[in-house]
Amino acid sequence: MKKTDIGVVLVTYNRLGELKRSLACYEGQTAAPAYIIVVDNCSTDGTAEYLAEWAGRERPFPAEAVRLPENTGGSGGFHAGLAAALGRDAPWVWASDDDGFPEPDCLERAQEFIDGLGEGARDVSAFCGMCVDGGRPTPVQRARIVRRLLVRQEAPVPEKEYASGRPFAIDLYSFVGTVLKKEALMRAGLPRKDFFIYQDDYEHALRMGKEGKIYCVPGIVIRHRDNYGGSRRASWRDYYATRNAVVMYREHFGGASLAVRIARRLLAALASLNPAKVRVTLEAISDGLKGRTGVHGVYVPGWEG
Repeated sequence: MKKTDIGVVLVTYNRLGELKRSLACYEGQTAAPAYIIVVDNCSTDGTAEYLAEWAGRERPFPAEAVRLPENTGGSGGFHAGLAAALGRDAPWVWASDDDGFPEPDCLERAQEFIDGLGEGARDVSAFCGMCVDGGRPTPVQRARIVRRLLVRQEAPVPEKEYASGRPFAIDLYSFVGTVLKKEALMRAGLPRKDFFIYQDDYEHALRMGKEGKIYCVPGIVIRHRDNYGGSRRASWRDYYATRNAVVMYREHFGGASLAVRIARRLLAALASLNPAKVRVTLEAISDGLKGRTGVHGVYVPGWEG
């Protein structure tokens, strides 16, 4: 079986069914990963027991399960998993959630892209596959920072660029089928575990972009359904999505770009006609401007208003 120079880091929390399906995708690749590290964010659904048995199986590559003592969110999970990857020999690391399902040739195609770069690989810090949902690219998984007048804002990649089949440059990625060069990762640093969830991948991409170019390779296909969208209900997710966006814009862009990002978040909350959603958003904006991060004492997973 072909082998690659790409290790795999998966983060999971209480989604044992998805995790089993995801692991089957990686173990059924046409080219084997250099290793697989699964970070279990202190799941309570039998994941720990399953991973203990899974890690002991014989396979043509090393496999390891890391169980964290508490749920640190996706941010903490990727911080821990990529920290472990830095101690491995493979020069590239594939990072993904447990609900991303790669096509069987993803790692082989990723290795072909690396090999095709040749000497140009030194100018690349990361590249991603194409995330699809219902046959179409998902807009929030890969994006660019565009300048409009005096502000910089996120913008999705037009579908026609995916349809071309050719690799194209991006600025922002999610941790769903993103391949990081270990050398660049060591310089840029690990994802911010204090974000808990949301925007940690975008913020990390901004730092990795300073270490080299980032590409999306449409021929590498990952099935992934977007689970978080607009809703009139207030949710704990609203807090972290807003707070972390404010922190990211304040630290990386500031000024007018930050003001526009805040206005967009607040207008979306007001449009919900839900006072609780407005209240959560205002508190998130305030905390983001003050640089307060970590897990909020009220807005914990499961909270709704």
